[in-house]
Amino acid sequence: MAQFALSLVLLRVLDIGAFGSFSFLLIVSQLSWGVWGALFCAPLPILLTAGDVASRRRLLRSLFTTNLLGAGLAFMLFLPLGIVAGVAPGGAALFAASAALALLRWFARAHAYATGRPLRATASDLAYSLVLLAGLVLILLARTADLEMAFTTLLLGAVAGLLPFGRDYLVSQFTGMSWRDLPGYRAVWRQFAGWSLLGVVTTEATANSHVYIVTLVYGPEGFAPIAASTLLVRPMNVAMNALTEFERARMARQIGDGQIGQAAASVRFFRWVLVTGWIANVLAAGALLYYGPRLVFPPQYSMPFLVTAAALWMAVVAVRLLRTPESALLQSAGAFRPLALASVASSGISVVAVAILLAVSGPLWSIGGILIGELAFAGWIWRQTRLWVASAMLRSASSPDSVIPARAAGCGTASP
Repeated sequence: MAQFALSLVLLRVLDIGAFGSFSFLLIVSQLSWGVWGALFCAPLPILLTAGDVASRRRLLRSLFTTNLLGAGLAFMLFLPLGIVAGVAPGGAALFAASAALALLRWFARAHAYATGRPLRATASDLAYSLVLLAGLVLILLARTADLEMAFTTLLLGAVAGLLPFGRDYLVSQFTGMSWRDLPGYRAVWRQFAGWSLLGVVTTEATANSHVYIVTLVYGPEGFAPIAASTLLVRPMNVAMNALTEFERARMARQIGDGQIGQAAASVRFFRWVLVTGWIANVLAAGALLYYGPRLVFPPQYSMPFLVTAAALWMAVVAVRLLRTPESALLQSAGAFRPLALASVASSGISVVAVAILLAVSGPLWSIGGILIGELAFAGWIWRQTRLWVASAMLRSASSPDSVIPARAAGCGTASP
């Protein structure tokens, strides 16, 4: 939520082009969190419980090594991307460093959850949020900001967020790297990460293809009004991701204990919680747009555009939240392949629909392409979940003592 508050303040103090650049790069950074979840976080709970102690240590060293090397590669990719997005080289370097350290923090959070130290992850989130809020206060006092100040705030937040994991963890992460451990990651890739990564990338295409297409065609200035409108549904997206992480771990335990009926009941309860949150979000956004839109949105942002975009986003989020519980269930069961196949199909539909609507009606209605892709994704997810639950119930009934393996408990991956 601190990142959401920072975006709200920057909306007021940055010009349209700079806010568009910031929002675009923030979305790219958040995509990298999902990629990291697939490559490194999702396998953690399984690798820390499988095999003997020696093999677990080898695989963990391999993950630490590839995680650090990958963060370095991410920095080298983020730096030119920031420059292409219109940020000065100094600001682009700050963004690249903050995004790379955020990936290391993301892995550390997953490691804390997987090793039974959730308070460290909570402390990390708190430290990160406090630094962002401090930067936000400084921006408010100065009544001005630039992209360098915004990315410096994110960088300091990422550094502060790493400290709560402790000296032993940081030493293992930053000094325990060995090139000899790199080949060990091949087994992780083959067994876990491949399908999960495909799912993350194609889910991103389903959910955010308009970000890349609109920015490519119209530049950061053309994307900025859409980015501003997404702030109205950001609280629901934040809540959905946080609740998914919690519910996915609970479903994984239920599946691991063979309690398929309880896992299915958790899906229904999770959906009702999300629907309640969505209704609250709709009422709050409607009240803001009706009674005081200029409290948040500067005059350069068109009100008719914002109202229409808000309605479209509310529809997108409604479809997304209705299929999120089933996505969490399939992740908990380790069913990455059907998830990936679902997102592959929906991503193609979404990209084509966004491109057509952008060409015909401009950036605003490109959001409709995301809605079409989400509908296709939801339909496939619901079907795959029905098939999995029926199959799991049948296996459980035919072999009451069997335990169905849970695959993704406690991982901080983004939810497809």
